[in-house]
Amino acid sequence: MRYAIVLEYDGSRYNGFQRQRGLPSIQQTVEEAISLKLQQPITIVASGRTDAGVHALAQVAHFDSDVAIDASDFGFRINPLLPRDIAIKECYRVDDAFHARFGAKRKTYVYSVYLSKIHAPLKEKYNHICFYDVDIDAMKAACAELVGEHDFRAFMLSGTEMRDTVRTLYDAHIDVSEEGRQLRFVFCGNGFLHNMVRSMTGTLIDIGRGRFAPGDMSAIIASKKRANAGKTLEGKGLTLVSVDYGGALCEGFCTQNSKKVREID
Repeated sequence: MRYAIVLEYDGSRYNGFQRQRGLPSIQQTVEEAISLKLQQPITIVASGRTDAGVHALAQVAHFDSDVAIDASDFGFRINPLLPRDIAIKECYRVDDAFHARFGAKRKTYVYSVYLSKIHAPLKEKYNHICFYDVDIDAMKAACAELVGEHDFRAFMLSGTEMRDTVRTLYDAHIDVSEEGRQLRFVFCGNGFLHNMVRSMTGTLIDIGRGRFAPGDMSAIIASKKRANAGKTLEGKGLTLVSVDYGGALCEGFCTQNSKKVREID
């Protein structure tokens, strides 16, 4: 029997989602807790492998169990076995054909940036602290150039082996709050390359600082060269906020969790 879970986690102490020998990971921590409770070896498959230090508000994963479980209170029973920075928010019995990774239609990430001339201790953990003045309108204009189907190789981690680097961004925009100091770069797409969101955000910050013009974004994309884009920002500012399965699971799931995850019958 297959089950889907929705995970929230603070990735600060972990070397990413994927299990890695000798390094703490979200996957290993969750698998060990579920395996202990169910008294059987469990492997979870996530919608995507978040990098070291990256967080998730609604990471979706699935696992198979030899015995039926009560999904309605699964998180309540497993969460005491997990550290305080990881929680199972929802659990659902799903069709055996459901696949958390291959079934995902679109994902939404948010990268948080806080503008401050001095260190901001209460913002430091979940934001990239930008000490420079930036032109927000210029960054918003450049965001528009990212929307659509493009080869995003220029924003992929150098040395990554991947044949297909074409992705579609359905939305790219910047939310501004706290009198213009808190910036949230929102990206929704059908998939993301390694370091893609962090590199795009770093490039947008460079545009805001005047290192590039807003119109340069199209040329950077067309170049397909990582060296032509901006810096890759730290993982700590990045959060996976939703995964959409096209009406099957997590339809409309958003940052406010205003819609519940739907079970597949």
